Amino acid sequence: MALTYLLMLTVGLLACAGAQTLKKLGQLRATHAAFTSLVDKEISSVAAEKYSLLIAAFNPVPLVHDSIYEVPAIGSHLADLPHAPVTEISRDVTWPNEVSKVPDEAFGKTTYAIAAGGFFVPLKDHGSLTLFDLALSPPTHHVLTDSNAAKWFYHRVQWKDMNGDGLLDIVTCRAEKPIVGSAQGQLVWFEHPKTNPLGQTWQAHVIGSGPDSMFTLASLPTADGKMDCIITAGFFSHSLNVYWTTDPQGRWVDTSKIQHRVIDNGIGQVFDVKVADVNHDGQLDLLVTNNAASNASLFAYTVPSDFRTGNFQRHLLAGGFRSRALGIGRGAPGSPLLVYPQPGQSNAKPVIILSGDDEGQAFLFRSSSSSPTDWNIKEPHSLTWEAERLAQ
Repeated sequence: MALTYLLMLTVGLLACAGAQTLKKLGQLRATHAAFTSLVDKEISSVAAEKYSLLIAAFNPVPLVHDSIYEVPAIGSHLADLPHAPVTEISRDVTWPNEVSKVPDEAFGKTTYAIAAGGFFVPLKDHGSLTLFDLALSPPTHHVLTDSNAAKWFYHRVQWKDMNGDGLLDIVTCRAEKPIVGSAQGQLVWFEHPKTNPLGQTWQAHVIGSGPDSMFTLASLPTADGKMDCIITAGFFSHSLNVYWTTDPQGRWVDTSKIQHRVIDNGIGQVFDVKVADVNHDGQLDLLVTNNAASNASLFAYTVPSDFRTGNFQRHLLAGGFRSRALGIGRGAPGSPLLVYPQPGQSNAKPVIILSGDDEGQAFLFRSSSSSPTDWNIKEPHSLTWEAERLAQ
């Protein structure tokens, strides 16, 4: 018997009255499907052919391979999803987590994607950052991290010029969790080599210790105007933090010029953080999830007028999430996603779609009112993810 998960794609149609109508488009078959992403390879001007769906799939059994799948031109298959081609494009990444597009300006090409891999599972804890060229079949891959380094694993990659040399560098968090002992984490950036960037490993620079999994780059307000910063979700460290540099040129090279503060260390395992205007008041907020076996929550934090010194006020949006599966490392919920109304709905708050992680379903939340001071949301609409066991 092999466990096969059916990935269900659901689209939300935003009506003029502000109500959301959900339409199930169909199912795709991908074994052990986990993270998904849409990547625009910019190889077609036809809207239906612009995006590829990438699916990261990991198998918890040691010594069994993991996979990354691609559904090219996903928009052209929406009318008949069960027959859309799901192609395995890689078995080279151990426990692939987020797979995301590389900015075109990083290498002067539109078809690169990068996978962050590894997890605290025996024999799958030595992760990597692996680059793929999706223009080739099968895609060529380049491992950018040192395979001889410690057993770090990675969940997400974002890109930013960290040293002012005009080249985009990799920003990420990484973690190490032995079977016996405490976990450790680091916020790091990997330096883009000036020559032959795809033919060598990239040098790692540690920004700070503690952050270990998800994070986001942001530009938040200060008394001197907006400032670039990095907001980190500490899963093992149980801390939501923000980092910034005081370097006049905005560089992150001199660690003595890097500062940080704790936003909140009282919500347990912090799973993910996104930056957006959640309550539609024209100001940025943080959308945050923690993750636990039971009674976990979705939060919003109002960003103060100066993020370096002000108070981030926490608002509980939804709670009571729990894992339906037992075992070490199980928890709920997962990552939030904001869906914005159609252009004509300027007064509407965004809809929140929330992954359930080990709760086995996803949720759609709508605000109770259009008032920016009302943080209440309606009872969620459950988007059930389906799975079935198929005999081999």
